[in-house]
Amino acid sequence: MTPNPIVVEPEEPLMRALELIRLRGVRRLPVTVGGMLVGLITEGDLKRAEPSTLTDSEADFNRVMEETPISRIMIQNPVTTTADTSLLEAADILLNTKYGALPVVAGTTVVGILTDNDLIRALVDALREAKAAGG
Repeated sequence: MTPNPIVVEPEEPLMRALELIRLRGVRRLPVTVGGMLVGLITEGDLKRAEPSTLTDSEADFNRVMEETPISRIMIQNPVTTTADTSLLEAADILLNTKYGALPVVAGTTVVGILTDNDLIRALVDALREAKAAGG
């Protein structure tokens, strides 16, 4: 789990989410209001929503991305997990839903995000430990 993830608010422009994703090297951002989870926006959502740079001008691109609120395209009521959920159970949720991340909540407050990369990291760590133990 990545604790204290970068979050955005639903009325912020798509451009803000795009900038954060590019600058911070993340693919998903929880959307919150006062710390309470209300949605999730992904890099894929943004790519599908942005105007084509092949057919539209840079000014059109900037206008759409600055004037469209995140709430318009965010995933509402995303599937979540808690810090108490086992890694196996969370991985099973990701596998069965085909999602790439689960916001981690305590009540309705976002405390982290569990991503596919976190699960791969845990797998690699477990395999290294098994190898070091002679297995």
